[in-house]
Amino acid sequence: MKGFPKVIKTKSDLVNTFKMAKKGSLKKADWLEAVAKLENQNWIMCPVISLSEDRKAVTIMFCAEAAAGQRVKNGAVFPTIQSVETVEVDKSTTDTENAATEGQEAAREGTESGQAAAGQNTVTHTILNLSKAVNIGTTEIGIPAAVSFYDRLGISKEEVEEMKGELEA
Repeated sequence: MKGFPKVIKTKSDLVNTFKMAKKGSLKKADWLEAVAKLENQNWIMCPVISLSEDRKAVTIMFCAEAAAGQRVKNGAVFPTIQSVETVEVDKSTTDTENAATEGQEAAREGTESGQAAAGQNTVTHTILNLSKAVNIGTTEIGIPAAVSFYDRLGISKEEVEEMKGELEA
C-alpha cells in the first residue's frame, strides 16, 4: 500500500482516501483492504476454550462485552447469543469442561467451598449459549465491540457500504 496513509483516524481521512482511490491516485484494492481492517475492529476476537458436543455452547475467557441478543461472528456464520453464563474455574484443574461444570454448581449452591473457589486460584470463563452451531474446528469467535469504527469515525455503515459498492463496481 505504497503512498496510502498508515492510519485512517477520521471520517474525512476515510472520505478523502475514497476520493483518491476513485480518481486513481490510490489503488482501489488498498482502500478496500483498509476498510476491511477497520471493519475487523468492530469485533473482539476471543479464543475458544471449549465447545459443547452440539457446538451451540462456547466457552471463552471472561468477556464483559458479551450479552444476550447480540450476534457473534464465526466465519460466515453469525449466531445470536441466547444466554451468557460466567463461571469461576480452578486454575489447577486440567479438564476445563469439568471445572466449568463444578464452578456452575458451586455458584448455584452458594456454598462456602464455592465462595472459597472464587479466590486467587480461579479464573473466570464466559459460556455463550448460541442460537445455532458454530463451525467445526472453531478456534475463535467475534464478540461485537462496545464502540464500532463507524461510531469512532462518525460515519454510518450505509455510507461505508455505498463507498465500497462504488469501488467494487
